[in-house]
Amino acid sequence: MKNTLYEAMYKEYCKGFSLSEVGIIFGMTRQSVYTGFKRRGYEMRKKKELPYRIFDRKKFTLRNHGYYARTDGDRELMHRYVWMKEKGEIPKGYDIHHKNHDCHDNRIENLELLTKSEHARVYATGNNQYGKFNRKT
Repeated sequence: MKNTLYEAMYKEYCKGFSLSEVGIIFGMTRQSVYTGFKRRGYEMRKKKELPYRIFDRKKFTLRNHGYYARTDGDRELMHRYVWMKEKGEIPKGYDIHHKNHDCHDNRIENLELLTKSEHARVYATGNNQYGKFNRKT
Protein backbone atom coordinates (compact mmCIF):
# COMPACT_ATOMS: atom_id res chain seq x y z
CA MET A 1 0.00 0.00 0.00
CA LYS A 2 2.73 2.47 1.00
CA ASN A 3 4.77 1.65 -2.09
CA THR A 4 1.75 2.44 -4.27
CA LEU A 5 1.34 5.76 -2.44
CA TYR A 6 5.00 6.67 -2.94
CA GLU A 7 4.82 5.64 -6.61
CA ALA A 8 1.93 8.09 -7.08
CA MET A 9 3.84 10.76 -5.18
CA TYR A 10 6.95 10.17 -7.28
CA LYS A 11 4.91 10.57 -10.49
CA GLU A 12 3.89 14.05 -9.29
CA TYR A 13 7.50 14.83 -8.41
CA CYS A 14 8.58 13.77 -11.92
CA LYS A 15 6.01 16.17 -13.38
CA GLY A 16 8.01 19.01 -11.80
CA PHE A 17 6.38 19.45 -8.40
CA SER A 18 8.76 20.13 -5.52
CA LEU A 19 9.01 17.83 -2.50
CA SER A 20 7.04 20.41 -0.49
CA GLU A 21 4.32 20.60 -3.14
CA VAL A 22 4.06 16.80 -3.31
CA GLY A 23 3.80 16.76 0.49
CA ILE A 24 0.93 19.26 0.40
CA ILE A 25 -0.90 17.26 -2.28
CA PHE A 26 -0.63 14.05 -0.25
CA GLY A 27 -0.94 15.55 3.24
CA MET A 28 2.65 14.85 4.33
CA THR A 29 5.68 16.88 5.29
CA ARG A 30 8.44 17.61 2.80
CA GLN A 31 10.82 15.58 4.97
CA SER A 32 8.51 12.53 4.91
CA VAL A 33 8.32 12.67 1.13
CA TYR A 34 12.12 13.01 0.88
CA THR A 35 12.75 10.13 3.31
CA GLY A 36 10.25 7.87 1.52
CA PHE A 37 11.84 8.57 -1.87
CA LYS A 38 15.35 7.96 -0.54
CA ARG A 39 14.38 4.66 1.11
CA ARG A 40 12.89 3.45 -2.13
CA GLY A 41 15.94 4.49 -4.16
CA TYR A 42 14.09 7.04 -6.28
CA GLU A 43 16.34 9.40 -8.17
CA MET A 44 16.14 12.97 -6.90
CA ARG A 45 16.72 16.18 -8.83
CA LYS A 46 19.93 17.99 -8.06
CA LYS A 47 19.58 21.24 -6.17
CA LYS A 48 19.88 24.20 -8.52
CA GLU A 49 22.84 26.38 -7.52
CA LEU A 50 21.85 30.03 -7.77
CA PRO A 51 24.33 32.80 -8.61
CA TYR A 52 25.74 34.52 -5.56
CA ARG A 53 28.18 37.21 -4.49
CA ILE A 54 30.25 37.61 -1.35
CA PHE A 55 30.51 41.00 0.35
CA ASP A 56 31.94 41.58 3.82
CA ARG A 57 32.25 37.77 4.19
CA LYS A 58 28.48 37.43 3.78
CA LYS A 59 26.79 35.49 0.99
CA PHE A 60 24.12 37.22 -1.11
CA THR A 61 22.16 35.01 -3.51
CA LEU A 62 20.32 36.20 -6.61
CA ARG A 63 16.62 36.09 -5.76
CA ASN A 64 13.70 35.71 -8.17
CA HIS A 65 12.91 39.45 -7.88
CA GLY A 66 16.28 40.23 -9.52
CA TYR A 67 18.14 41.54 -6.49
CA TYR A 68 20.88 39.89 -4.46
CA ALA A 69 19.81 39.14 -0.88
CA ARG A 70 21.14 37.24 2.11
CA THR A 71 19.53 33.87 2.55
CA ASP A 72 20.96 33.20 5.99
CA GLY A 73 20.01 35.02 9.16
CA ASP A 74 18.96 38.54 8.19
CA ARG A 75 17.31 38.41 4.76
CA GLU A 76 18.47 41.84 3.71
CA LEU A 77 19.06 43.15 0.21
CA MET A 78 22.69 43.48 -0.83
CA HIS A 79 22.46 47.07 -2.09
CA ARG A 80 20.99 48.20 1.24
CA TYR A 81 23.64 46.27 3.18
CA VAL A 82 26.45 47.78 1.08
CA TRP A 83 25.06 51.27 1.66
CA MET A 84 24.78 50.79 5.43
CA LYS A 85 28.27 49.28 5.65
CA GLU A 86 29.86 52.13 3.64
CA LYS A 87 27.68 55.17 4.46
CA GLY A 88 25.69 54.33 7.60
CA GLU A 89 22.01 53.88 8.41
CA ILE A 90 19.31 54.51 5.83
CA PRO A 91 16.98 57.19 7.22
CA LYS A 92 13.27 56.40 7.47
CA GLY A 93 11.47 57.44 4.28
CA TYR A 94 14.51 56.85 2.02
CA ASP A 95 15.45 54.17 -0.52
CA ILE A 96 18.73 53.12 -2.11
CA HIS A 97 18.72 53.57 -5.87
CA HIS A 98 20.96 51.94 -8.50
CA LYS A 99 22.14 54.91 -10.60
CA ASN A 100 22.72 52.86 -13.74
CA HIS A 101 19.45 50.92 -13.23
CA ASP A 102 21.39 47.62 -13.00
CA CYS A 103 20.18 45.96 -9.82
CA HIS A 104 23.15 43.55 -9.96
CA ASP A 105 25.70 46.40 -9.77
CA ASN A 106 26.02 46.95 -6.03
CA ARG A 107 29.22 49.00 -6.03
CA ILE A 108 28.91 51.95 -3.65
CA GLU A 109 29.66 54.29 -6.58
CA ASN A 110 26.47 53.05 -8.26
CA LEU A 111 24.22 53.55 -5.23
CA GLU A 112 22.50 56.73 -4.12
CA LEU A 113 20.14 57.70 -1.34
CA LEU A 114 16.77 59.03 -2.53
CA THR A 115 13.53 59.88 -0.77
CA LYS A 116 10.83 57.29 -1.40
CA SER A 117 8.84 59.78 -3.48
CA GLU A 118 11.88 60.77 -5.57
CA HIS A 119 12.79 57.11 -6.02
CA ALA A 120 9.22 56.33 -7.16
CA ARG A 121 9.45 59.12 -9.75
CA VAL A 122 12.81 57.83 -11.07
CA TYR A 123 11.59 54.25 -10.95
CA ALA A 124 8.18 54.92 -12.52
CA THR A 125 6.90 52.52 -15.17
CA GLY A 126 8.90 53.02 -18.35
CA ASN A 127 11.96 54.27 -16.45
CA ASN A 128 12.93 51.04 -14.73
CA GLN A 129 14.34 47.62 -15.61
CA TYR A 130 10.98 46.65 -17.15
CA GLY A 131 10.87 49.69 -19.42
CA LYS A 132 13.50 51.57 -21.38
CA PHE A 133 16.37 50.30 -19.22
CA ASN A 134 17.09 46.60 -19.51
CA ARG A 135 18.23 44.60 -16.54
CA LYS A 136 21.70 43.17 -17.04
CA THR A 137 22.23 39.53 -16.12
